[in-house]
Amino acid sequence: MVRALVLMMLEPKTFDDANKIVRIPGVKSGFLVFGHYDYAAFVDAPSLERVNQISEKVQTLRFVRSVETLIER
Repeated sequence: MVRALVLMMLEPKTFDDANKIVRIPGVKSGFLVFGHYDYAAFVDAPSLERVNQISEKVQTLRFVRSVETLIER
């Protein structure tokens, strides 16, 4: 199992849309944060490839400006 933290910057005034992120299969939980990023999502996946697919899926959401994925070692 691969665990990851996906950090996102969101478009202004779209924070209500952020609850759509936790509906993506593999995303276990997520929450709004303060600081450089706006949202943090925890991901559990069977492989690095699947983590990448989930991260790419998040990037396709219209309200997500940028994504940074951190892998737990």
